[in-house]
Formats: sequence, structure tokens, C-alpha cells
Amino acid sequence: MTVERLVQSVPPVPEPWIPSDTPEEIRQFAIESLRWQAQEIIDEQLSSTDPAEELSRARLRQCVARNPGRPEKALLEQLMASEDGLDL
Repeated sequence: MTVERLVQSVPPVPEPWIPSDTPEEIRQFAIESLRWQAQEIIDEQLSSTDPAEELSRARLRQCVARNPGRPEKALLEQLMASEDGLDL
């Protein structure tokens, strides 16, 4: 299975994990909070200098490049690919 097929299962906005009757300001806060957390995880991984993790960092950089402004989607793509042992 290719990453493109895996990522097709990533839900588009609006986020399905937020109930549809959630007020817009709470919805926005939840989405921004998720993005901030995902970006923190990405930043932590990319700041590592461990040579054994270079391949993982390179794949993560590719995921980030394919998902500008959507760190949560980039991180999900990386995690899904890592779980399946795919080379991105």
C-alpha cells in the first residue's frame, strides 16, 4: 500500500473528531491546539542529532514538505508510514 493511499484515509477539514455542534471558537481552539502539539513533536524529532535517526528525520521532512501548514497531517502520515515500514 502506498503512502498516498494511506493518506487518503486522513479525514479532510472539518475535523470528524470534533462534534458538528461544537461552537466555532472551540473548534478552532481544538484544531490550533492539535497543530501546535504536532509541531512541537516534529520540532523535537528534527532537532535530534542521533545519526541512527537520520532516515526517520529525512522521511519526516518529506512529510512536512508535502503538508505545508498542516503539521498534524504530516505527523500522521509519518506515523502511518513508520508503522507499516514504508519508505517515503
